[in-house]
Amino acid sequence: MEITPRPLFPSVVWTTLFDDRAVFNAKMLQLARQMREQDPRGVDNSNVKGWQSPNNLQTLPAFEDINIRILQVCQSIAQSQHFKPNLAYHHQAWVNISPPGAFNQIHYHPNCHFSGVYYVSLKAPECGSIYFRDPRVASRMMTYPIEKMTDFTAEEVWMPPEEGRMYVFPGWMEHGVEENKSDQDRISISFNVLATPKR
Repeated sequence: MEITPRPLFPSVVWTTLFDDRAVFNAKMLQLARQMREQDPRGVDNSNVKGWQSPNNLQTLPAFEDINIRILQVCQSIAQSQHFKPNLAYHHQAWVNISPPGAFNQIHYHPNCHFSGVYYVSLKAPECGSIYFRDPRVASRMMTYPIEKMTDFTAEEVWMPPEEGRMYVFPGWMEHGVEENKSDQDRISISFNVLATPKR
């Protein structure tokens, strides 16, 4: 007897690694540090013991390169998922600087089609991974009597950080970031993207 699994309603995380990450990240690192120097207080969101800029990178000419890349990646993903043509893509982006001991509480981003993170500078793996919570957990009525975790039984999945890597995921997907246990800052750029009909 053959038993064939058929995955239903998959939750997808897309990833890409920039080819020019060394040079590109050196520029992003300098800009991120300048932002913190200009605004040492930052804003409070899901970050604990860390610093976050306002959600305004999309308005700053110095960040034009990362803004273009964010939109290019998300538009490519949208096309692969058969989004309607002639949509306008809008985004917000911000810098995260997480020193040793900092982490991000689990959260989600409402009112956007895609969310994501781009890693600028870190010390892996001690700096902590981004993790995603299974959206089906709330409706599970029983736990599984398992010996080993599988994609079907896992309640959370961790994705390793890497300088120059971008992760993109649905805005509704709950996610957090583990504590930075390294001896240097973990610096990343996060973003939300919304596709709307062109006017």
